[in-house]
Amino acid sequence: MLLVPLFTTTGVIVRLFHEKQSSIAAAWEDAGNTNLQTGHADAAIENFRNSLLYAPDDSGVQLELAEALAAQGQVDEAENYLFTLRTADPENSMIDLQLARISAGRGDITAAVNFYHGAAFGQWPNNSHKNRLATRRELIEFLLGHNRRDQARAEALSLAADNPVDPDVLDAAAGYLANAGDSQNALAEYEAVLRLAPANVDALVGAGNASLALFQFSEADRYFTRALQHGAKRENVASLRDLAAAAAELDPFNTRVSERERQVRTIEIFQAAEQHAKACFPALVTGSDTLPANLQPLAAQRTALPAKLTRSDFDAHPEYADQALGWAFAVEQAISPQCAGTLADRAIQYLARRNKES
Repeated sequence: MLLVPLFTTTGVIVRLFHEKQSSIAAAWEDAGNTNLQTGHADAAIENFRNSLLYAPDDSGVQLELAEALAAQGQVDEAENYLFTLRTADPENSMIDLQLARISAGRGDITAAVNFYHGAAFGQWPNNSHKNRLATRRELIEFLLGHNRRDQARAEALSLAADNPVDPDVLDAAAGYLANAGDSQNALAEYEAVLRLAPANVDALVGAGNASLALFQFSEADRYFTRALQHGAKRENVASLRDLAAAAAELDPFNTRVSERERQVRTIEIFQAAEQHAKACFPALVTGSDTLPANLQPLAAQRTALPAKLTRSDFDAHPEYADQALGWAFAVEQAISPQCAGTLADRAIQYLARRNKES
């Protein structure tokens, strides 16, 4: 019976000792997190190492140490910690995220994608949905940054499909699709956002840009107009609306206009390009040996057309319509980089791109 108080006292002393160790370890960990968050990775490394002296089996601190080592550029040691931790806990998303970032920093795209996928669909200790979304977005941005547009497009479509009623996610996915060059799917996702949130200005502007990229000028005009009506503050939205409206009014390829209207639009385009040429390179209209060699064929094409083109010329020579459009498009694309034009000139450049891509 005399031993009972002795054992009790010993147990209390041991418990107090472990509590003291845990307290010291936690204090060093807190200091490490503070230093890591403020960009002092070197100090954070020392803090986390001190914490592990008092709690050597704390996997959370080991993970934090690995993050600090990676931030300091000591990626080999960081990976050693991470792979050891991953062996014991292969579904831990926080470990895979750090490995993804290290692989991304090395430019190892295949490994980075695999680890990002592991992080996105593994186990998070808390805020699982939020962290999965953030990880998937980080992956897409990484792929876009390395010009892996097809992979980024696939990831963005998957992100949208998995979150069909979240306008913020759909808007982000649409932006990624636009950056990946997939304007058609970007427009579809922006429209999905607008079904959920009709006054979403970012989605309205995005839909306008996607429509413009698809040469859907009237639709672009409507989206930009709605964006302005809902308070769009971006300085270029009004100019984009005006550009889309001008292109819609000039578009000779619109299947809904009559042949007479198509001829009228062709003449307007031709005259606008001719005025631009007269202001920048008059010899393009009059012809001259002093023109740069790349512009001389355009001067020759102009002299092959009537001095004043009219609808009656098209009746007598139907081929003039295509020749006039071809000359106007070529002129605008050739001289616009060197000589700024009017709103009509900018609209004609879009029409020229549409003609080239059709």
